[in-house]
Amino acid sequence: MNSLSDEQLMEFFQTNKDGRGAIAFDHLYKRYAKRMVNFFYYSFRNDFEKAQDFLHDLFLKIIENKNKFDKNQQFQAWIYRMASNMCKNEYRSNTINQKYKSHILYTANLIDVENFFKNEMRVYINSLEQEQRSLIILRFKLNLTVKEIANIFECAEGTIKSRLFYATKELSKIYNK
Repeated sequence: MNSLSDEQLMEFFQTNKDGRGAIAFDHLYKRYAKRMVNFFYYSFRNDFEKAQDFLHDLFLKIIENKNKFDKNQQFQAWIYRMASNMCKNEYRSNTINQKYKSHILYTANLIDVENFFKNEMRVYINSLEQEQRSLIILRFKLNLTVKEIANIFECAEGTIKSRLFYATKELSKIYNK
């Protein structure tokens, strides 16, 4: 099963061919668990426990919605789209943003000099709008290509390039304040 594409594994999982559906799902989990936990980790401002919770929720959603996957689309785009939507839904709650801002103000004085720039950049990235933050994370933290990101957002590569340009421009404005 290691040689099968993600889409082929998903087809085995959907149809449970020869009773190998669980094995196929296990292979998909092994391929994507680390990537997805990293996506959630960066999306949720470095909260590893929350990232793990969302990882498990994501794979539960895959199990529950396995028949909604269209084998003619890319599995990677589908899973990142679901993860991105989960993040958007979570961030609709303003309480998380308020708690995070309070935490940043409290811990700002505790940051050592060595990590200052790294932490400052996180703050700047986290202050971006959700879509811009997702674009920055996917492109520069997770090193996805523009084409892969375009598949996730279901739009043209040129649109992603433009959005990345404006996201980095906005990041520059925030940084230079």
